[in-house]
Amino acid sequence: MIRTYKCRVKLSRAGHERLGDIFAMSAELYNAGLESRIDCYRKTGENRSLYDQYKELVQVRAELPEFEAVSSIVFRGVLSRLDKAYKSFFRRVKAKEKAGFPRFKSRRRWRTIEINDQCWRMLKREGNKLVLKVKGLPRIEVKPSRELPSDSMLKAIRITRKPARREVALSYELPTPEVKSVSNPVGIDMGISNRLTLSNGETVEKREIDRKKLIRLQRSVSRKVKGSNNRRKAVSLLAKEWQRVSDKERDYLHRLTSEIARMYDFIAVEKLRTKNMLRDGDLAKSIQEQTWGRFIMLLNEKAESAGVKMVGVNPKGTSQECSSCGATVKKDLSVRTHKCDCGYEADRDVNAAINILHRGLASIAGGNVTAWPEGLERSKGLPLLGQEQCMEVST
Repeated sequence: MIRTYKCRVKLSRAGHERLGDIFAMSAELYNAGLESRIDCYRKTGENRSLYDQYKELVQVRAELPEFEAVSSIVFRGVLSRLDKAYKSFFRRVKAKEKAGFPRFKSRRRWRTIEINDQCWRMLKREGNKLVLKVKGLPRIEVKPSRELPSDSMLKAIRITRKPARREVALSYELPTPEVKSVSNPVGIDMGISNRLTLSNGETVEKREIDRKKLIRLQRSVSRKVKGSNNRRKAVSLLAKEWQRVSDKERDYLHRLTSEIARMYDFIAVEKLRTKNMLRDGDLAKSIQEQTWGRFIMLLNEKAESAGVKMVGVNPKGTSQECSSCGATVKKDLSVRTHKCDCGYEADRDVNAAINILHRGLASIAGGNVTAWPEGLERSKGLPLLGQEQCMEVST
């Protein structure tokens, strides 16, 4: 499995300027490669391959000294990115989706340098420091926030320009751990009133972004003249504030998903179609704030690293179905309590989380709702775990 470690970097002022030049050259090469592909198709009806453009890169480096001074691996990453964009375009056309033809890139908007070849040669240790050395790039001191794998192969390096800083992402290939046996499972219902509701009754409070400073900065941008230096400064301040909000959310989700993966050995979640849900104008903003997609992505990574089985289930009817007797109890979204004729009464989201867990366990039992994994029984509308095992999470 591939795991990525994001690290902050230390750069000199000259290093920042040099890195900016490399970003600009990458955008220039990307645009030239895109133009070459478009011209080739217009004249011959055929597309240029990635290897054709690798050959053209050799000629470009021979004619332009500034490109010759930088490692060819850096610019190969640019052309590989263009090739991926083209392949994704044709895949979407074939699938009859919204195609989105690759666009030309502005020098200011190019933010990433990708290195996917011979990475292990470029990251070196100098005493207590980790230093990234690539031909043509400035000396980049890498500062990881946690220990990096010492016995694993470095597969990719990505240098990213963010509004407030520069980051280096190091991707390692790690061995996949064995999957644990199921003895302590949990089902998770994602919502708006509570961000998460677990099948044992525990909840995670919904996320609410404090937008006061964001609104003030956005208004400042709107007042500035387009194209002016003052507008660029205001846009930069707004971008830095959004990055601060995003970093805070990312850190919280990492801690939350790590805690869930440590506490449970089987996790069942909903397969939500968020794009369809965002069509509801009244709920779209609240849904986006909860970042369900990012939560699921990180939880899947943490579960895989911990050897925890994680499955996604169809959420249809989980709020209407009684987790005790299986009967369907119709209710509107405004009704927050589940009451069944069998006598079972519970919070609507807790009932849904238990149903999600039941469906997840049934999926690993071959779809047979009576054939649970050894040592587990179907919950009769009661929490599967005791309160002493409950997770306490606060935002």
